[in-house]
Amino acid sequence: MARSVVAFLVAFGLAAAGDATALRRASQQPPPEPEGTQPEKATDGAYKNKADACGACRFAATGSCAMYKTCLCYATNTHFDIGGVPEPKDVDNWRWACGNEGGSKYELCFKVNELYQDAFGDKLDPNNPKCP
Repeated sequence: MARSVVAFLVAFGLAAAGDATALRRASQQPPPEPEGTQPEKATDGAYKNKADACGACRFAATGSCAMYKTCLCYATNTHFDIGGVPEPKDVDNWRWACGNEGGSKYELCFKVNELYQDAFGDKLDPNNPKCP
């Protein structure tokens, strides 16, 4: 009796594990291809203008379904004027972020119509979502 119970539990456990593995494989999908091109950073490690910073955000966020669904691209120039200090030659040090939690200096990268476009200005196709 005990052997039959153990055999049943082992068989049931193996069948359930096999079903879970098959389900996990069926629900996985490869990440989407990033949109646009990765802009080059300047020698100081920042982007040279807002458009490049926003393009880098778009490239990074559209290559990952998690970022694609949650990221709103913002950019800011991290150069700040300091009184009494001579103005440096490079005053464009643009960075991007997936939100404006850094403060009011962060500017939204893409103005979109949420009904017809994703957060990056690309048209939405309800019949063929980028990240289902």
